[in-house]
Amino acid sequence: MAGRGRRSRRRKSDRKNEAEAAIRNLSDALDDSLGERIEIADSAARQILAIGKKHGVRPASQIKRKICRSCKKSLSPGFNSRVRISSKKLIMTCLECGRVTRQGPDFGGSDNE
Repeated sequence: MAGRGRRSRRRKSDRKNEAEAAIRNLSDALDDSLGERIEIADSAARQILAIGKKHGVRPASQIKRKICRSCKKSLSPGFNSRVRISSKKLIMTCLECGRVTRQGPDFGGSDNE
């Protein structure tokens, strides 16, 4: 019985590593297809959210910013989303569902300085 627990943990970490790799691949597909192939970008966005929910793996903040959590579609500025900067806050509005997301003074990135 004790052996099963150890194997289970190892498999869980393997699944988590595979999920992280899948999210990285889907993130590349999302970046490549934004603006030109919107169906592929929307499909990649839905799959990123589904994998993250199932395996507890979060995508990078740059990728999270490109996905609407409400309608689960990719956000392409100027095409289906509006981006504004107001009072040191980044305000993104999804033009599909109307969801508004606000990000603080550093816009979620660590390369401002």
